[in-house]
Amino acid sequence: MKIGVSSWSMNKEFIKGMTMVDFVRVVKEDFGADAVEMVHWMVGNISSEGAEKMSFAFEQFSNPDKDPEKIQKAIGGFMEVMDEMSLNKPENLEEVKLALEKYGVKVLNMPIDYGNISGLDEEKRKSDLAVIKSWIDIAAYLGSTGARVNTGQQPDGVFDLSITADSYRELAEYAETKGVALVLENHGGMSADPKNILKLFEMVDHPNFRVCPDFGNFEPEIRYEAIDMIFNNPILVHAKTYEFNEDGSHVQFDFGKCMDIAKKHNYDGYYSVEFEGPGDQREGIQKTIDLLKKCVNPIKQ
Repeated sequence: MKIGVSSWSMNKEFIKGMTMVDFVRVVKEDFGADAVEMVHWMVGNISSEGAEKMSFAFEQFSNPDKDPEKIQKAIGGFMEVMDEMSLNKPENLEEVKLALEKYGVKVLNMPIDYGNISGLDEEKRKSDLAVIKSWIDIAAYLGSTGARVNTGQQPDGVFDLSITADSYRELAEYAETKGVALVLENHGGMSADPKNILKLFEMVDHPNFRVCPDFGNFEPEIRYEAIDMIFNNPILVHAKTYEFNEDGSHVQFDFGKCMDIAKKHNYDGYYSVEFEGPGDQREGIQKTIDLLKKCVNPIKQ
């Protein structure tokens, strides 16, 4: 089976100094995978000040006793670093590209976590789209198959999918000129409802607009039905995991049932490991890979 690993699965190590070159090597040498997803703000080297702000943010987001004042400070610091990393072209792109060639690793997808393509402020939306296009350029330079862009959000009481669809169409057309597919993932916001995803694909109506189903992002009560609904020729699949039982099974949801949906649709593409659980992230990645292999070929495991 085809397995990749998302850099998001090792976010703690990136904040502690891991570089994208390090990540490419680890994915190949430690996990035996030949593909990666590069979250856009992790491509460039994070400054020590930025890493400190990111570390504080992650600590607050995961703290069960949330202090509203600290949460606001964390969000502010996180967004400040994200903007800095998003608005400046990484200086290490050639180094990253050489590492991909050296280790024989391909880039499946670049999740671009910037901007709001559904925003009502037209000038701000245009500015966000310009930044996103600059990262599509970077994705193309690194040979990425796809670039994932979030649906964004609109104010309470407003729901206009035409804005979102127009943005996606513009980005899909642009990405096509760069040889990169534009990717939509069920990733919160307007994409939390699978009906919105189906409607967007109908409205955009562009062959360069592809889907990436994520096993973990839909609400529990609709998870399996929703994954099945959007599973239309995915460009890749996010094998999301959180925690594991002693027997290697997944705690939060039925991972095998998600894999059964993929089998039902005869999917034979890449599964990108997205481990978001507590504890050692490398262990979590390996357990996810083991579970993927077990689901595909349970008799031999």
